[in-house]
Amino acid sequence: MLKLRLKLDEILKEHKITQSKLAQIIEVRQATLSDMCRNARTEINIPIIEKIANYFGINDVTQLMEIYEETAEDK
Repeated sequence: MLKLRLKLDEILKEHKITQSKLAQIIEVRQATLSDMCRNARTEINIPIIEKIANYFGINDVTQLMEIYEETAEDK
């Protein structure tokens, strides 16, 4: 089965910024970003994705998320 994965954790590491700092800057709860980093959310909030993309200058959605084939280990 195909699954969608956010690459937010990788982006934060690449830019050397914490979840807390980003949450403060884009005015989103830190717990929300934590869930997004762990891919624990089942729904995507488009305004939050837009805020993240705008902050990091992302204009290609593949920089922020990817579709992958779920394996038995992923379940």
